[in-house]
Amino acid sequence: MMIGRFAGSVLRRPFAARAFANGISGRLGGKTIVVCGAGNDEGEAFGVGKMTAFLCAQQGANVVAVSNNTAHAEGTAAAIAADARCNAGSCIGVTADCTKQSDVEALLAATMAKYGSADCLINAGVYDAQPNGFAKLDAERWMRSMDLNLHAQFYLINTFVEQMTQQATGGNFIFVSTIAGSVGLGVGPQRHGYAAGKAGASTLTKRIGVEYAKKGVRGNVLEVGYIASPLVTRAVTQAGADLDKVTAVRDAYVPRGKQGMAIDVAYAACFLASDEAAFINGVTLPIDGGTSSVTYGP
Repeated sequence: MMIGRFAGSVLRRPFAARAFANGISGRLGGKTIVVCGAGNDEGEAFGVGKMTAFLCAQQGANVVAVSNNTAHAEGTAAAIAADARCNAGSCIGVTADCTKQSDVEALLAATMAKYGSADCLINAGVYDAQPNGFAKLDAERWMRSMDLNLHAQFYLINTFVEQMTQQATGGNFIFVSTIAGSVGLGVGPQRHGYAAGKAGASTLTKRIGVEYAKKGVRGNVLEVGYIASPLVTRAVTQAGADLDKVTAVRDAYVPRGKQGMAIDVAYAACFLASDEAAFINGVTLPIDGGTSSVTYGP
């Protein structure tokens, strides 16, 4: 009897009522989720952003796939439209440079025009994650890292938070960060601009979740470790390094002996985007297979 009353109270929540009334299945049914950094080149394996957009659509969400590359944004929308497990029309591709306030405002307008709500924003964008060391970090490169890893998140929150507070369903910011921003990655040349920008945006996201909690807005961070992705493959190729050797080294830094995949991050993002995670706010969730919990040595 107690269980029955509890289940009934859950189903009377607005999010559940909306999903059931619309006949939408999936843990994200009825939600509109904006995914930034949601594309990569055709023919590549899905990166974290594209995989997250794809999985959100499979779990019932309307998805806005965002990239500063039009082909990438439209390619993700096309891939979702071609998948029978996703609802028809459940994704649009939008081209936006999230380091520009005007582009982010246009992104919100496009989202509202198509779907009428902006329930969750997942920022999986990334820049300059190569381990180059401080000596190669000039002022121009530093500012570019801040623009794409930190300032873009400010523009996104600054633009979307008001809309989220006006919605009966509230809102949700999820920032895809890196363990490099907290524990670092190795003792060699580091990713200083990338790590610092991600760390700043992570703190901002969590603080927004706390400040706006009473208005129904959450903010959480996924701190990603070693993930096999197209981004890594491109970086290794551009550096002229041996991909097999780099992969072996990266695998060795994960306790289980193998890197994670983009789908591992996407599953965590979908959980935090769902109402199953309604009481999770202001946290950092490592998606790293335990890497940040260990040290290596005698």
